[in-house]
Amino acid sequence: MDLSVRLSDLELLEAVRDFALGHPHPDVARFGDAMTHWGDDWRAVGAQYLPAAELLSAALADAAEETYDLLALFERHRRELRWEQSYRREDALVPEEMLDGYGFAEIIGQRGPFVSERIRAGVGVWGPGIVYPLHRHRAEEVYIPLAGTAEFVVGETAETTRTVGDVVHVDSGRAHGFRTTDRSLVVYYLWQAGDLRQTSTFG
Repeated sequence: MDLSVRLSDLELLEAVRDFALGHPHPDVARFGDAMTHWGDDWRAVGAQYLPAAELLSAALADAAEETYDLLALFERHRRELRWEQSYRREDALVPEEMLDGYGFAEIIGQRGPFVSERIRAGVGVWGPGIVYPLHRHRAEEVYIPLAGTAEFVVGETAETTRTVGDVVHVDSGRAHGFRTTDRSLVVYYLWQAGDLRQTSTFG
């Protein structure tokens, strides 16, 4: 690994890695090998701001003991991170309200500071009252809420309330989506075994 790696990036890498590797749920353990052997390349990634980053501060009040430290770390470094969105307004794939109130910051992955073709890991933020429509992609995915609550649909299951500490596992190609409540939702996410930058298909 590049010896000039930023200390804040190393701190984020260790926290993201340790959160996954120390998690007791078997669906998170499925990502253990890819997380252990993500790669060894670091690159400087410039900051890119989105307003959703500011939702992290209020979300700290909804964190639990087991999620607080990770959430607080992202909140502390929120202005240094590269915040992104997967969808463009002109493509009209998701509601305008979602584009106005969400973003994610990748720590490990094809565009994160820690480069990996095996796994994608970071934090996503969605503001209150957002609907993320049913969508699918080839990569296997896990969401772990760090703060907030949302109504998730995965496959043919009915809408299910998921909150801090729950694990939402999504198999490759399975339709999934959610809607947030009157509070922001912050999730830790993992992707593997597929195109880590595939744009989701809807419907």
